[in-house]
Amino acid sequence: MKAGTSNTKLKVLLIEDNPGDARLMREYLSDPAGASFELEHAGTMAEGLEQLGKGGVDLVLLDLSLPDSPMPETFKRAHACAPAVPIIVMSGLDDEKFAIQTVQEGAQDYLVKSYVDTRLLVHAMRYAIERKRAEEALAQERDLLHTLLDNLPDRIYFKDDQSRFTRISRAVVEQFKLHHPREAMGKTDRDFFSREHAEAALADEAQVMQSGQSILGKIEREVLPDGRVTWALTSKLPLKNRQGKTIGNFGISRDITEIKKIEEQLETERNLLRSLIDNLPDYIYVKDPEGRYLLDNIAHRRWLGVDSESEVIGRRISDFFPQEVIAQFANDDEQVVLSGHPLLNREELVADPFGTKRWHSTTKVPLRNSEGRTIGLVGISRDITERKLYEEALQQANAELARHKDELQKALSDLQTSHEALKSAQFQLIQAEKMQSIGRLAAGVAHEVKNPLGILRMGADYLAKNLNSPDENVALILADMTDAIKRADSIILDLLDFSVPHALDCHAEDLSAILDQSVALVRHSLNEGGLKLDRQLATGLPLVWLDRNKIKQVFVNILTNAIHATAPDGTITVSTTSRRLRPDEIDHDAGSRLADRFRAGEAVVVAEVLDTGCGIAEEKLAQIFDPFFTTKPTGKGTGLGLTVTKKIVELHGGSLDVRNRKEGGVAVTIMFKV
Repeated sequence: MKAGTSNTKLKVLLIEDNPGDARLMREYLSDPAGASFELEHAGTMAEGLEQLGKGGVDLVLLDLSLPDSPMPETFKRAHACAPAVPIIVMSGLDDEKFAIQTVQEGAQDYLVKSYVDTRLLVHAMRYAIERKRAEEALAQERDLLHTLLDNLPDRIYFKDDQSRFTRISRAVVEQFKLHHPREAMGKTDRDFFSREHAEAALADEAQVMQSGQSILGKIEREVLPDGRVTWALTSKLPLKNRQGKTIGNFGISRDITEIKKIEEQLETERNLLRSLIDNLPDYIYVKDPEGRYLLDNIAHRRWLGVDSESEVIGRRISDFFPQEVIAQFANDDEQVVLSGHPLLNREELVADPFGTKRWHSTTKVPLRNSEGRTIGLVGISRDITERKLYEEALQQANAELARHKDELQKALSDLQTSHEALKSAQFQLIQAEKMQSIGRLAAGVAHEVKNPLGILRMGADYLAKNLNSPDENVALILADMTDAIKRADSIILDLLDFSVPHALDCHAEDLSAILDQSVALVRHSLNEGGLKLDRQLATGLPLVWLDRNKIKQVFVNILTNAIHATAPDGTITVSTTSRRLRPDEIDHDAGSRLADRFRAGEAVVVAEVLDTGCGIAEEKLAQIFDPFFTTKPTGKGTGLGLTVTKKIVELHGGSLDVRNRKEGGVAVTIMFKV
């Protein structure tokens, strides 16, 4: 319906079979009051429906008594032909009951011809048009509200001033296991939750309505009557009328039960790892690049001769060992940190802080962050003194046997060969056990390092603010220390990124620009592998709400996999585009929960990475997102890349699809809502 302006006349279609009545209506509108209307006349229902079908009509004046349409059906036919066009019924019948019925069926007004004059007609026409516009706007808002309530996964509700439900979303219906939203109307939380939770929730709502202040982001433990326990992140706000008076409250609640379960599992795993470290007989410790202890276990503290972890953390080997062994220990640590190569199973005679010498088998490996940068080392030492004594005794026995007769030499040679094989197998077993312990330890290192770094940071800040020294180098050193601590803290946050998700730092971003920057990060690998790059990056894409760094991580992971899978002279194609989703795309991907995230017709921005590599075995495609699953050779992949990648994409509300191409290779498709 087009709006009328001073330069645009509103088109009025008069469907009237009586020429006299039609002429009278035209005279009414020829008055200056009706100058903004342009009247067209149709003498039959058929002509009127034809005119309506062409469009451009702003208002219909409809006589119900037409020769080609039964009176009870006339309005229904006109309304069905153009439901968005307001209709005023013009009738010679002064029947109030019939008039009310017609208006209830959708007519904007019912005018009796004998009572109509110019003023009444123009007034009724203007009001009919404005009422129709208001009804359409109200209907659109109502449809939008229904769409939100029916499709948002968050639980939304509205309540009156007695905290009785007046409206609930489909998610609430599912939570309460109802058949229809009206089953909750007039009820309160007491009807759906345990008494303890219901009383607490109702008290919060009463506070919101009394104070007018919202409660935002409150974590609640919900107990349902059937005993189910869920966790929710809830916000409650006052519901006000147009005069600003509080007439109830409304809220939105997000189910975070799975997140709480993950947090509890992580806490359990951390405690398990800590228990394992503390109860192993081997001496386990972690150091930063400067040689300061960041973590150790009970066996290591017992060897150092101290009782508590606080006596070790932050200190160096020079605080515990005699001078003659410090240089060797420090040199080993420095080589591991600088070279990035592990020191494995080195047997050495070591004096403890009390001067007692014992044989140790020591392994030191670099500790790396998620970017592969070395941020310290992890060490494991095992006391092998008893084994060494046995070996020395065995060597003496072998020497004694060597002095025997020639006929025993062959047996001695066989025994030595068997002994060496046993020793080799024993060394391999020790190495495997220690490397397994190191793997468990590395996952928990980041959690143990963060608090000491915080203490060091506060100390450095305190000294920087309160230490007034004439030596200008003091301030520079403190500044360097602060920067080093900040870098270390940033590294620790990166280590924690997979196990404990952090809030996204999202901004409106150009997906083509992020993909282009990600390609630049792997340019060296592309050139080194002899691969060709085909860019098909669209310009002017709609901006998407993304965390730039995390999406870069996604693209780098995918590009790296493509590079590893593609032989020299192969091609990697990167492309971006924007489009609207088709219904068949939603149905096709319903198994990957795409239907839960996207709706047909929605605008999306899509990025694709195609390679000409060997592809993925069909029986392994379903496993590629499982943690620690990898198709790469042993030692070439951690099996976490695609797991992390999918997790990041889903945190952005997007989808990730990996499939084999018919022509060979793999296609990876990433999709985000606009």
